[in-house]
Amino acid sequence: MTRRGALACASALAMSALSWSPQALAEPDAQSLAAGFVRPPQAAKPRLWWHWMNGNVTPEGARLDLEWMQRVGVGGVHLFSGGGFGEPKLVDKPLPFMSPGWREVFRQSMQTARESDMEVGIAASPGWSQTGGVFVPPADGMKKYVWSETRIVGAKTPITLVAPPLAIGPFQGVAEKSAAKQLAGPLYGEGFVVAFPTPVLETKAPAPQLSANDPGAELAKLVAGATAAGARLPLAADGSAWVEASFAAPARLSAIALLTPTGVSVEVLAQDPDGAWRSLTRQDLVAPSGVEHPAPQQTLSFPTTQAQRFRIVLRLLSPPPPLPGLPPSMAKAAPPPKAVTINGLEFLAGARVNRFEAKAGFQTSIEADAAATPASLADGVVAAGQVIDLTGKLSADGRLDWTPPKGDWTVLRFGWTLTGHANGPAEPDATGLEVDKLDPAAVGRYAQTYLDLYKDASGDKLGADGVGSLITDSWEAGFQNWTPALLDEFKSRRGYDPMPFAPVLAGRVVDSAEASERFLWDYRLTLKELVADAHFSVLAKAAHERGMAYYTEASGDNPRVLGDGMTLKARSDIPTAEFWYRNFASGPGQFSLKADLQEAASAAHVYGKPLAAAESLTVAAGSDPWSFSPAMLKPVADQIFALGINRILLHESRQQPLVDAKPGLTLAIFGQYFNRNETWAEDAAPWLTYLARTSYLLQQGRYVADVAYFYGEDRTLTELFRTRANTDVPSGYAYDYVNREALLTLLSVKDGRVVTPSGMSYRILFAPPQVTRMTLPALQKIRDLVAAGAVLVAPRPVGGLGQASADDKIAALAEEVWGRDPIGPAGRALGAGKVYASLDQALAAEKVTPDQRLTGSPDAQLLSLHRRTSEADIYFVSNQKDRPEDVRGLFRVEGKAPEIWRATNATIEPASFTARDGGTEIALRLEPHEAVFVVFRKPTALKRFTAPAKATKTLTAVGGPWRLSFGPGLAAPPPTTLDQLTSWTQASDPAMKYYSGSATYQTRVNVPRAALRRGQRVYLDLGQVRELASVSVNGKDAGLAWNAPYKVDVTGMLRPGRNEVSIRVVNLWRNRLIGDKQPGVKPVTVAPMAFYGPASPLFDSGLLGPVTLVSEEAAPPSRP
Repeated sequence: MTRRGALACASALAMSALSWSPQALAEPDAQSLAAGFVRPPQAAKPRLWWHWMNGNVTPEGARLDLEWMQRVGVGGVHLFSGGGFGEPKLVDKPLPFMSPGWREVFRQSMQTARESDMEVGIAASPGWSQTGGVFVPPADGMKKYVWSETRIVGAKTPITLVAPPLAIGPFQGVAEKSAAKQLAGPLYGEGFVVAFPTPVLETKAPAPQLSANDPGAELAKLVAGATAAGARLPLAADGSAWVEASFAAPARLSAIALLTPTGVSVEVLAQDPDGAWRSLTRQDLVAPSGVEHPAPQQTLSFPTTQAQRFRIVLRLLSPPPPLPGLPPSMAKAAPPPKAVTINGLEFLAGARVNRFEAKAGFQTSIEADAAATPASLADGVVAAGQVIDLTGKLSADGRLDWTPPKGDWTVLRFGWTLTGHANGPAEPDATGLEVDKLDPAAVGRYAQTYLDLYKDASGDKLGADGVGSLITDSWEAGFQNWTPALLDEFKSRRGYDPMPFAPVLAGRVVDSAEASERFLWDYRLTLKELVADAHFSVLAKAAHERGMAYYTEASGDNPRVLGDGMTLKARSDIPTAEFWYRNFASGPGQFSLKADLQEAASAAHVYGKPLAAAESLTVAAGSDPWSFSPAMLKPVADQIFALGINRILLHESRQQPLVDAKPGLTLAIFGQYFNRNETWAEDAAPWLTYLARTSYLLQQGRYVADVAYFYGEDRTLTELFRTRANTDVPSGYAYDYVNREALLTLLSVKDGRVVTPSGMSYRILFAPPQVTRMTLPALQKIRDLVAAGAVLVAPRPVGGLGQASADDKIAALAEEVWGRDPIGPAGRALGAGKVYASLDQALAAEKVTPDQRLTGSPDAQLLSLHRRTSEADIYFVSNQKDRPEDVRGLFRVEGKAPEIWRATNATIEPASFTARDGGTEIALRLEPHEAVFVVFRKPTALKRFTAPAKATKTLTAVGGPWRLSFGPGLAAPPPTTLDQLTSWTQASDPAMKYYSGSATYQTRVNVPRAALRRGQRVYLDLGQVRELASVSVNGKDAGLAWNAPYKVDVTGMLRPGRNEVSIRVVNLWRNRLIGDKQPGVKPVTVAPMAFYGPASPLFDSGLLGPVTLVSEEAAPPSRP
């Protein structure tokens, strides 16, 4: 399929009519907007990722899980069936994946969920690595290319070519054991054969004598090219080791190929005639940020150098810090290694592409700062015009029917073998090969087989009335760089025959270093496009054919797949990201996670998807399991919302097969554990309702952004922003990311604005300073957009990407766009548009004022987002600090009165405002971690309005004594009486000190008749609560307080005189789990993954107060 055809196909898939389609999220009028906010619909409610693991599944457990979810307001479940993590058999009759019993429980669960209109989704494979299983035939598995080299001197026949290595693994002969059950042995397929005159440098390459810092090192193995075992070199005190190559006479070298673990710095030196050592290159062999499986071999190139002695020095790099959230036993830093092992070492005379292994797709990204391939001597390179395609002359037994011309020839025989990647984590009988992600037919066969399993398990209910969605989690399937049709796809997509450059795939330099690098860029682009079209688009089509929606996280928060994340997400119906409660990485912050959220949101906005979802609040909780409350989770959830997500997928809810085992089973150390056994499980409804109300408003209308941010064509967003925040766009202006595909196929200009078919409209097209190279089609499209009226801020490109985008063509077109002279503050006109040198200049010159300006204290952390419907402008504003914040906000809206909508309690109240500077200014008082909506929906001619002022005063303190009684079971202490409120952890009684669960405080308070005046609201302010509190007054339910400020409305419940106050408080499991670790204590909890110790710190628990009754009375509104 041509690229244009593939894009048309993807566009058609995205517009398939499904039950959740854009029409189903029709825009409400102003009145129904408020009604939906108060009682959010099912589409707005959060979904749960529901894990069924290791066959530890029971019908009763599944039923109880679902009944609890229905009670608290869960909108759906996404079921993942997995295995592993060392979990033992915990039920009498385990139900393995797709066994008859498993299918029956699944069918019952689906029916139960659908009876309550809950969405039911399924992962796209057993486990969640991507798409694989035991039913994938080996020929349909993920592939890599392999090759062999045969030297031929003179016109001798017959010629038998060396067979390429057959190993199942990541590179050439490097073997790795695969977990795939159906593999009986290696599988090989032929690819192609090319021959070329051996470069002169290689015809004269002598073999060196090797020595090392350890005289006993078995270096002969390295020369033989063995990879199973290597040379172990002890490290000196400075953490270094070396290997030296000595030649009988001066020799010329251009590169080395090194097979060694990552985490070392490699320096190549040559000895000059005067005895001094000269450094030729020094490169760190580290996994690029986010690459989980780096290529095991790396070729290091340097300018061709003649010397008699060369030395390779290896130095240990500092190890990364331990990952956060690991159990203490796993968090200890490993002792520094005492030796380094080299599994392969080759000295290369001919020119090689630096780090070609990464650039050819043997890993999913390349080091951004890796040294460029140096210019090569003519006698060290292969001439493209002399490369001969001999593919048709190879017989099945390896004989080559070819008589070479006179001279020294090199023949490369390419084929393919399996990478061995298997799906997982899954039960052994459900573990098989990951399917070939570059072959649409193989992916189609996979989808048919896999979805047929669920068709049978569901009773033929795939679609709106049954299994309604398919989910691919973040990619954990490793790399793939070959499929049998790849060369044909390359030729069709890139427009030229790759065969003259085929030797580059073996690391050779063809024609020049630049030409070889450009070919590899084209090769990677082809792989990127294929994974989008052959995998993600085919899965979407398969889902649509069955009436199902498709979610995908694509690469997730790391560049785990060789593909552009935004492009891959856009192939789905609901682009999805992941955002952890705290980062599970050794790098600082959560920058790549934020980029992932914005990538999903931008895909939704630009491609016209109404929903953008996120796997939310995942946490590695090995060091602190069962330690999370809604109040802790809320500010992180608010970050997710502020970055554009409008559907929450809570991670995670482990299926609890054992009815009375609490807190129960977990997904190993990975939470946040949210299931029916959580202490606050039955009190979760207000938290979930908050998420649903917020999601509902953020699902309305369209996102508002001023800047279309084109991030280039070379790297995906989670690479670009792996370790830094994006600060390119000034505060107050929102932006969407734009990928190569959207630039070329979706962007146009209307009335001086860059627009998309989805209805998005941007004032400025921006590219950051890092975008220094472009393809010719991208630059031509940018030129055309500006000529049609767009405003552009972008650096002048210094060159092109790929073979077709020669630097001279780029330079000529760049001169047309940017001119010859520097661009001044007024910009440069081009057709109907303008080009500016900086974003600040463009915004000022084009009179684009900030969409919102939020001013608080100097260190305030305020987040915001703007959506617009035909009736309303909706701003989400979040205070990320755990303290009150007085905020002044100026919003770019005129002629409408602002209101404050609070999703915590569904209140809507008018806001004081002043119209000025083309906008509306309001003052906001935000409580700790509070988020509100500022909604403009009612037209007004007023320029100023003062809302009724609220006078607050304390009516009375609610003091002791407090009668405190604890819930039954789990070593609960007896009832007690407290004169003062204090944390349970301060108690001398261990039963109270370590108690986890609910406890009820009861007291009486006298309220004077004069305090109960008409026209006022009365609140019970609880002060500090750890963690949630349900209040009743005189037997009437006053609601639940789950976040600061912990207060509930008791208006109308109080009476003059004596009042009965009851406050039920719930804490977390943490303290009881620590109590069970105390010496001599018989555990009362069941928590296999609770890695606490007797000295682990306890969390304050209970009602801490002070408790007061406060009144709030509003004065009449004032108008000018």
